[in-house]
Amino acid sequence: MATTTMASSRLARVPVYMLRKTTGIMLDDYASRPQTPTTLRQMYELGMRTNYEKILLGAQFLHAELPIRLAHRVKELENLPYDLNNMPSVIKVRQLYENSFQDLVERKRPEDEEEEELFTDLLVRIRSRHDDVHKLMAKGVMELKTESGRGANDLKIHDFLDRFYRSRIGIRTLISHQADMRYSRKGYVGIINPVCKPEVIVRDAAQAVHSIAYRTYGDCPEVQLHGKTSLQFPYIEGHIFFCLFELLKNSIRATMETHGNNVHIPPVKVVIADGNEDVTLKISDEGGGIPRSEMENVWNYLFTTAEIPPEKLMEIEEKSRHGGVGCDPIAGFGYGLPLSRIHARYFSGDLNIVSMEGYGTDAYLHLSKLWNKAEDLP
Repeated sequence: MATTTMASSRLARVPVYMLRKTTGIMLDDYASRPQTPTTLRQMYELGMRTNYEKILLGAQFLHAELPIRLAHRVKELENLPYDLNNMPSVIKVRQLYENSFQDLVERKRPEDEEEEELFTDLLVRIRSRHDDVHKLMAKGVMELKTESGRGANDLKIHDFLDRFYRSRIGIRTLISHQADMRYSRKGYVGIINPVCKPEVIVRDAAQAVHSIAYRTYGDCPEVQLHGKTSLQFPYIEGHIFFCLFELLKNSIRATMETHGNNVHIPPVKVVIADGNEDVTLKISDEGGGIPRSEMENVWNYLFTTAEIPPEKLMEIEEKSRHGGVGCDPIAGFGYGLPLSRIHARYFSGDLNIVSMEGYGTDAYLHLSKLWNKAEDLP
């Protein structure tokens, strides 16, 4: 603790321009280093042995790895197309990443239990500091669209947002796993639930969406479960909840807007299938479907069919004990589907949408059971 205080005191006496120059040099150095992807198996095996040595090993890996990942993002945020890097909200995002990078490189490598605990506490503070980054980035893209007419459907901006959010999900997953190894939840291996039950997560997500639908429409279709409802497999529950919340929200909204005035509202059906490579969840609705001409747009950031004023698009609240992000009212700012696909692909799964205009839509959420597949890093 004294070492950190002394280092901070010395830094306080360094002129600001020198600090900026030093930080810039360090960012260039770390950004030139390759990122090290992890697998779900590695995370599980590390978390299984929650003795001091394993927790310390995880902290030491993050001490080396996180500055590299943050530096990669800072350098990209400095060089975005169409002047996106100069939008006020994007500047705030870059400053957050720079501050977190600085905090990590100033902290010495943890070598004992006390230092590891202090380092893990720092990681949790960094995670909290970045809680609103997805909203800031969405706002930054809107600022660019207002100023220049360019939006997230531009290919260069879309590709950047894909890389940015893949990295963000990876960083938050690693931090959460380390924190949960230290402050362990009963029955969990770090952030991983060894007996994750998709049926339970479907019900939790449906309950969260139901409460929003009743406030918005005064009614809600039933969510029916079919298939292998007893299935258990090791996975990160928060990733599944995020995807299911978004998919059920879309299906329930479409169903209510198509059949809300009818006496009979058709149910939304969820089928759980257990394959050799994947666990797959199919979400089916009779909400009228999506026109074929719009199918390519569903993966575009900021694409939404909901009529919501821009100021409402930022009103996002945390909805679940699983760590999923929910939107209120029933439709959000169009990030749900592309972010859900990134969550699914993070460990080699996928998300596909098949729609029949005039009838309804099927969404297929594939979750990989192949533990040796590494993170999908940018």
